[in-house]
Order: sequence, then C-alpha cells, then structure tokens
Amino acid sequence: MKRSTLFTFLYLALGVCLTAIAFGYPNLPSDLQTSLFISAGISYIVCIFEPFLRERTIRFYRSRNSSVILSSLVIGFTIIVTIWELQNQNWTMEAILQAFSRLIGVLLLAENIVIIRQVNSED
Repeated sequence: MKRSTLFTFLYLALGVCLTAIAFGYPNLPSDLQTSLFISAGISYIVCIFEPFLRERTIRFYRSRNSSVILSSLVIGFTIIVTIWELQNQNWTMEAILQAFSRLIGVLLLAENIVIIRQVNSED
C-alpha cells in the first residue's frame, strides 16, 4: 500500500470543510453551492489518488532539473487575486466561500513544491 502524506489528510479536510459549508448554508446561491460541491469532489478525488499521483510526479521530476519558481509565482498570484477580490466585495460570505474553493489549487501547487524540493535534495 502506498503511503499517505500530510497532503492526503489536508485534501480530505478541505473536502469535508467545503461539503460542510455547502450543506450548512442552504440559502447560498446555487452556482456558489455547486462550486463548493465541485471543489469538495475534486478534493476527495485527489485525496484518494494522491499517493499514486505523488509517485508519478516524483518519477517525472527525477528525470528533470526542476525549479519551484513557477509554482511559487502561481501561488502568490492566486493569493493576491483572491485578497483583491475579497477586498472589492467587502469580505462578503459569498466572496469568502469563493476563496475557499480556490484552496485546492494552492494545495496542489504547495505539494508540487514539496515534491520538487524533495527530488532536488536527493540529487
């Protein structure tokens, strides 16, 4: 059996939180509720396949000399855009929940950075 990592549990926790939020606020707009359910579903799927994806990603990066710059820039850009949108919408509940649904992308990129550093440190 493949090992679970901290990221496996983070994906699971994110999925549970997004599902609980979507069910806990039945008066949310339907498109926002759908977005939360889709993000939660993606989080559950990634949680299940994360050990296999991690092994494939490690094998992919072993054959290349990779850098973490692009992943770091995308994470930073996502955080800046999210804060900008939250500020423009006066930190409303809808804006905060839309920001939560972007966490899956940030989490995937953070795991990618950890994998790249692990592979680069082995060499």
